[in-house]
Amino acid sequence: MSFNSPKHSKKLQSSGVNENKFTTLSEDFDEQISHQDLATSKDLIQIEDNIDLMLIKLNQKIDSVGIRLEKSIADLGTKLSILICASSFSMMTILLAFMMFLHSGK
Repeated sequence: MSFNSPKHSKKLQSSGVNENKFTTLSEDFDEQISHQDLATSKDLIQIEDNIDLMLIKLNQKIDSVGIRLEKSIADLGTKLSILICASSFSMMTILLAFMMFLHSGK
């Protein structure tokens, strides 16, 4: 950002500000502007591009977590089915053994 000294000089002189005051004001203003960190359009575009890239990476991570979660749920379902089948088989075995015990006692 630059300070248009001639343009503002005319405005200030027409308002009654003398040249010494204008010079001081102009130098102070230029110094303040030159020491500030101002974002340019290019800086803003770069920031927007960085945000877009981060958003893409974040969505990829979310998708990856979703896939892993779905796989874990499926694995748990399989394990639960196996546990239920094994438990049923064990109960049937115990019942058959008990029935054989009762039958052999007669």
